[in-house]
Amino acid sequence: MTVVTFSLFGFSSLRQRLWAFSQMGLAKPALRAIPDLQFFKLMGTGSGAGFSTRPNFGVYTLLAEWPSLEIARDRISSAKGLEGYRKTSDRMATLYLEPVSTRGRWDGHVFPVDESAGQQTLPVVAMTRASIRPSKLIRFWSKVPAISATVEAEKTRQFMIGTGEIPWLHQVTLSIWHSVEAMEKFSRTSATHGEAVRCAYQGDWFSEYCFTRFNLLAVDGQWQGLDGVSEQDKNGATAQDGHRAGGTLAAAAGI
Repeated sequence: MTVVTFSLFGFSSLRQRLWAFSQMGLAKPALRAIPDLQFFKLMGTGSGAGFSTRPNFGVYTLLAEWPSLEIARDRISSAKGLEGYRKTSDRMATLYLEPVSTRGRWDGHVFPVDESAGQQTLPVVAMTRASIRPSKLIRFWSKVPAISATVEAEKTRQFMIGTGEIPWLHQVTLSIWHSVEAMEKFSRTSATHGEAVRCAYQGDWFSEYCFTRFNLLAVDGQWQGLDGVSEQDKNGATAQDGHRAGGTLAAAAGI
């Protein structure tokens, strides 16, 4: 079973932050050498919830793909290529995710959905990645503050963070919702996000996008907003059938 991990690393002191910033360029060879690591992206974040033109030098993220949950947990906890992050960060948390549905590509990569993948379970974990055309940057980012404020105030959303590989050009959002219905309703009917979705598609704002939905398998570590999130589905509740991957959600500052 393919497993995707999303790790968050927090750094508080100036020394720690300088080290973390340097690793954006220096860590990649060591990450590539980790056994069984099939795809990865080391990313920075913006201020606030991550949706800002101002960088946050205190939080970085790592998205990675592994061949199994057992291997993923072992590598995150013990791989030499991540030793510096484990020792230097003040706080760290990792989400272990099973891809359930996907649409689009990320640098040409498609997240594999195994034939054995089950139904969507709750809570719903959604990830979008959009590569923004340089000519559309001003229009895209002019929409982001209002969308971010609306999403942060949305009661049916438990967690959200904006991150990305290249500031301003690549926007990634990972969010956790209490239900598929809540996520899709917000995406399609909210005044801020719905308008941005229409503008993005009509104006061809993105050169590439990827939207993937996951089942949450486990959470290791602690992070604000993630406390108890893996306990929400103790009974294995599944989302209702008939919901598609929802490619329209990948449109703008996504969810």
